[in-house]
Amino acid sequence: MPGMIRIETGVRPTMLSPQRRSLVNARTLTLPPALVQAREQLRTCLDQQKTLGARKTTLQAERDKLDGERDQFERDEAALAADREAIDKLKASAEDLNRRSQALTQQIADYNERASKFQAQGASLSGPAVERQQQALERDKAALDKRSKELDAERSSFQPKAEQLGKTYNERVDQRNRSADDWNARSAQFKRASQAFDADLQDWRGDCEGRPYREDDEKAILSGR
Repeated sequence: MPGMIRIETGVRPTMLSPQRRSLVNARTLTLPPALVQAREQLRTCLDQQKTLGARKTTLQAERDKLDGERDQFERDEAALAADREAIDKLKASAEDLNRRSQALTQQIADYNERASKFQAQGASLSGPAVERQQQALERDKAALDKRSKELDAERSSFQPKAEQLGKTYNERVDQRNRSADDWNARSAQFKRASQAFDADLQDWRGDCEGRPYREDDEKAILSGR
């Protein structure tokens, strides 16, 4: 059974918290003009805040999708384990069939040896004992023929089932492996995007969060000026 496929979980994005209230309205404060954000600075901070919010939504959606697919992988692993168990049972049945076939082959060889000896001595033997021996050989031959036909029928029924089960299992394993490779690639990409988001969020907090601004500038920006 193939080993379990490794699935990297990545990192979860930091939840974006900045809202407009994170920018301090200078109208309620008495501050030196140099400390108050200029309109273009405020515009940049608001634009960045909006972009970060959209990126957070996208990252969370991707995280949810990856988590859902990881859960599906776990269900697929359980299904593959059940298929593997069925294959192992079929393999045990095949080994038993082979053992019985080998035993029959030996029994046929023993019969042929006895029959050859009987035929070699047939010309010099007569009487009831010879007749009983011949009848015994005939019964043994009939029993061996019957057992041989039964094993042939069992083998004919077994082989297609084993081939189909093995083919289906291998196809499912290949599909699982391809899906896992794709998941791992997207998880690594998500990790990089999440780390970039965290870095940009920290920059926004350093440049914008808690910085005072003029309410008139905010209104002008929101009105498109």
